Amino acid sequence: MSEVGRRGDPASRRVIDVAIGILMGLRGCSEQQAFDELVAAVHHTGVGPGALAEGLVGLVDGSQAPSPHQSAAIGRWGDLMGHRVSVRNGAAD
Repeated sequence: MSEVGRRGDPASRRVIDVAIGILMGLRGCSEQQAFDELVAAVHHTGVGPGALAEGLVGLVDGSQAPSPHQSAAIGRWGDLMGHRVSVRNGAAD
């Protein structure tokens, strides 16, 4: 198995790191706590860590087209982003 195969996709790892940073900022928590929260969300939703992280990053930056897993990210963290997520996704407050 290649080095990349053992360590995972570098692009996926980057988006996971960004998502962890987002959670740290939103929650005011440590890197380990944010990572643990992402892992718990993966277990709860059944969505892979890279896909769930991509959904969270897409919610925050708004520059990406909606990903298939943004609804899982909204369900898990939408309350942390309040009005901005509701308006962008067409939901009523």
